[in-house]
Amino acid sequence: MGYRGQGAAVKRTRGFTLLELLVALFVSAVMFAIGYAGLAQVAANRAQILESQRSLGELQRAVRVLGNDLSQLDPRPIRDELGRSVAPALLAAPGTSSPLAFTRSGRAGASAHARSGLQRIDYVLENGMLVRLAWPALDRAQGAQAARRVLMRGVRTLRFRFLDTRGEWTDIWPPIQAPEAGAAGTPRIRPRAIEFTLESEAQGVVRRIVEVAG
Repeated sequence: MGYRGQGAAVKRTRGFTLLELLVALFVSAVMFAIGYAGLAQVAANRAQILESQRSLGELQRAVRVLGNDLSQLDPRPIRDELGRSVAPALLAAPGTSSPLAFTRSGRAGASAHARSGLQRIDYVLENGMLVRLAWPALDRAQGAQAARRVLMRGVRTLRFRFLDTRGEWTDIWPPIQAPEAGAAGTPRIRPRAIEFTLESEAQGVVRRIVEVAG
């Protein structure tokens, strides 16, 4: 009697059919796909946020450094590598890869190797990058190498305007006509204010006006 009852219990137990296994595998695959897509979207959103934060940080840095440099513009012109010609204290070449070069005061850490607090600065655009070049000496020697710093990537345009002593804005500096300085003093003249417009791929257009001291 006991044996027959145990056999009947065994006969009533059965496993999953092939169809049930296929349905279970299909449901599991759908759930895994939904979960993977959700994780991929989260990762993509995180990468986008990080990239936006990076580009915003670069923009803030570029605006800060530009404003600080331009506010300390100094009237001291420089000589070229051969000492034959003089470059103005501020030289703007709009539409070129090197739109601005100028003499800046207030260099930190002046030592025996850098006896002057003055420094020559160039801003250049290289393949969408805004690069700041700081030269080791004002009157440039042959073979001199500038300290190179990439301030920002993804830059479309960088434009400057200059407010002269007559209250007029110009894109070129030194201005073509500078009667207030005369021919001899033209390399030393400075604008009253400088406006720069920076356009980037990620952050759009930013415009600032910097007053030039003195």
